[in-house]
Amino acid sequence: MARSKQVEASAPVRRGRPPRVPYSEALAREFFELMVAGHDLTECCDLLDVPRSTVYDWQAEYEEFRALCARGREALADFDARRIRDEINTTTDENANAKRVRIAGLQWFAERRAPRLYGSKTQTEITGANGGAIQTEHTQKIDVSGLDADQRANLRELLMAVKPVNALPKP
Repeated sequence: MARSKQVEASAPVRRGRPPRVPYSEALAREFFELMVAGHDLTECCDLLDVPRSTVYDWQAEYEEFRALCARGREALADFDARRIRDEINTTTDENANAKRVRIAGLQWFAERRAPRLYGSKTQTEITGANGGAIQTEHTQKIDVSGLDADQRANLRELLMAVKPVNALPKP
C-alpha cells in the first residue's frame, strides 16, 4: 500500500537548486558575528539560510568577505580556546576521561582554525661545530676492484706522483 505525500496548499514545493542569495556587506557582517559567537561557517550557512556553495563563491569573488571569514575563523579559534579553559575548569575525577577527549577535539579544531596562534610550533636549526657555519667536503671514490694487479700498480704510481691539493700554492 503506497502512501501519498500530503502537501499544504499554502507551502510551495521547492525543487532543484536553491536560489542564489545576493551578497551584501550586512550579510557578510552577520556571518562574521556568528563566527565570533562560536558558529563555524557551515552552521552560519544553516542559520542564515545561505547555501554553502554561494558562500564559497563569495569568498572567491569578494576579497573583503574572504578576509572577514579568515578573521572569523581566528575568532572561532579563540572561542574554542575559551571552551577548552571552561572544560578544564569544570573537570572532576568522575568525568576526567570524557573531558580529556573533548579538550583534545577542541585543541584539534583550534590548531586548524588558527595555526599561527594555536598550532604546534616546531623549529629545526642546523649549525656546524660550536654553533658556526656548516662545513662541507666533497669526496670522490673510485672503484678499483675491477682492475687487475698491473693496472692497480700503475694507478698507485700515478697517484703518488701527484701533489696533494692542499699542498698546491694559492693564486
